[in-house]
Amino acid sequence: MSSIVEFDSLYIHVPFCKNICDYCTLYSLVENSPKIRKDYLAKIAQDLDGSRENLSQLKTIFVGGGTPSALKLDDLESLLKKLTEFHTQGEFTIECNPATIDEAKLKLMYSYGVNRLSFGGQSTSRKTRKVLGRRTGDLELFRAVDMAQDLGFERINVDLIYGVPGQSLADWQYDVQQVLNRGVKHFSAYSLILEEGSELSKRIKETDDDLAVEMYHLCEELLKEAGLERYEVSNYARPGEECRHNLGIWHGAKYLGVGPAAASFDGYLRWTEKADLSAWLKGKKAEIDEISPKERAVEVLAFGFRTKMGWQKELLHSLYGIKVLIECKEILDKLMTQGLLEETESYIRASEQGLLFADEIASTLIEFAQENL
Repeated sequence: MSSIVEFDSLYIHVPFCKNICDYCTLYSLVENSPKIRKDYLAKIAQDLDGSRENLSQLKTIFVGGGTPSALKLDDLESLLKKLTEFHTQGEFTIECNPATIDEAKLKLMYSYGVNRLSFGGQSTSRKTRKVLGRRTGDLELFRAVDMAQDLGFERINVDLIYGVPGQSLADWQYDVQQVLNRGVKHFSAYSLILEEGSELSKRIKETDDDLAVEMYHLCEELLKEAGLERYEVSNYARPGEECRHNLGIWHGAKYLGVGPAAASFDGYLRWTEKADLSAWLKGKKAEIDEISPKERAVEVLAFGFRTKMGWQKELLHSLYGIKVLIECKEILDKLMTQGLLEETESYIRASEQGLLFADEIASTLIEFAQENL
């Protein structure tokens, strides 16, 4: 890593979980002994200290996992104390599992400057949670959100999953409404993906895509009525409450990932730490994703099409020059003819229909770059 790289954002991966949900393939582990946690925290501190000169201009910090809230109170304080050495007054998010959060942990987070929480709810329905292999109950989610609000947290997100086998449109509407009743300002709705290697994919082979599309549109209608606008394929917020960390990443921000399986991006190179706690603790080198600068520019272009605003051309040009749109004109014109992209003098973005096919837009652009640039 070059010493002159100034990262915009910092991501910390906490791999520990109380249990692993059946749909999840993110790197996590249930083993959580005091020694393992101590070794993990020591390596996090070592890696942060080693990158200190690259972290002086941070705009956001995001602690994800795994389950950061699965850390014991003293371990959580150790991590937060270290992060305050780098934290400015920007956005500071921690992901929480309602089953592993309590008042003491929330108070600790608040006292160390955490100003945004993201709760993984997944569903308020016991039936749907059972299919997902999710152990958290609806009452735990509501208790956690209420407690956080009472303690002063104003920026709260809740994640829910739709398109789950056996989940009806009415079930999904109830889920969304129950979360909206808590008055949250940010909402994430993820369509179930049967990830290869997950426990869920061993039991279920396909989902109802048509019903999932209905749920997608219903969600947008319900949230819009409540004042939350879609700003990315899966994310909604009241104006000004968007997740700044993720918005930056979708628009080419430089970010450093610390922890096993954490990814980093310096504007051109992308690298990923070993998804193995033991190997990461031993200093196993990260895997570097080396592609040509032109392909990288197209990859970043594709990420931006996940957002409703898409790309302000001036921003894109400041990152990768004006040529990226010129060199991709053939495929961009084709996507516009198909109604998936739209363009103005200042912006190029996915259409409403195109947001439904953001992954397909990305794969089309990347394939074009690999074959032509």
